[in-house]
Amino acid sequence: MLYCFLAILAGFFVALSDALNKKHFSSMGYPYMAVARSLPPVLFLLPIFLWKVSLHHLPHISAKFIPVVCVLLVLELVATLLYMKGVKVSPLSLSIPFLSFTPVFIVFTGYLLLGEKVSFTGAIGIFLIVVGSYLINLTEVKKGLLAPIKAIKKEKGSLYLLEVAIIYSITSVLGKKGLLLTDPILFASFYFSIFGIFATICIKVLYKVSLKKLFTNLKGCFLVGGTQTIMFFCHMFALEHLETAYMIALKRTSILFAVLLGYFMFREKHLLIRLSSVILMLTGIIILSFWR
Repeated sequence: MLYCFLAILAGFFVALSDALNKKHFSSMGYPYMAVARSLPPVLFLLPIFLWKVSLHHLPHISAKFIPVVCVLLVLELVATLLYMKGVKVSPLSLSIPFLSFTPVFIVFTGYLLLGEKVSFTGAIGIFLIVVGSYLINLTEVKKGLLAPIKAIKKEKGSLYLLEVAIIYSITSVLGKKGLLLTDPILFASFYFSIFGIFATICIKVLYKVSLKKLFTNLKGCFLVGGTQTIMFFCHMFALEHLETAYMIALKRTSILFAVLLGYFMFREKHLLIRLSSVILMLTGIIILSFWR
């Protein structure tokens, strides 16, 4: 029960981090949002990693660990840029819910990479997720039955987050592989510290991001970095004890929190329609993950 709660808590903090990032850094552009999501957590995580090493908690690193981390770094970088671009260009309540497709894709990546199998009943969950993604744009139905589907294509943030869901279906499984070779605190502090530095260097080179400009908003950096750090540890502790698909299903309560935060922080419209759609998607995720 504790680890289920931690997975849900991870969902809350990732949604809160996204909302705070959008509030404080969207005016600077999505590359700045990506750095704000990646670099500030290093200030919290690196000391924890060094502390763990000082206590001689550094385990033997398997030869399989390095390739896993390298692949993860590249995929996470691409996902972070797409994620922040989606959050910037679209309302939270129209973009974040499309992360609900991650468990659908995990059905396939979990089987291919970890041998985790899903029964036929999972089709019901997949169906509900797809229906929810249709209903989220129900206000467009007056333009025709296919209009809600076409609206997904027009709403770039939805497409970006759908692409992120595909990448996360891979990184979630690979992340568990890396986790099994270490421990939650060590892996989270090590991996996300390395990722923060790696992502910042890559984004700075590719997009000419000014760190001085970013850190003019110290409050935003602290809030985004702090919420991301809490999310990382909740994520890793939950992932260690829960099957990948189950853990991600619970963490995807973030789509529900995103709709609520979108309404209360940014006054996004059509709360009841989007909330109903998200609840349907969450039901699909739960069915897919727990009764598959």
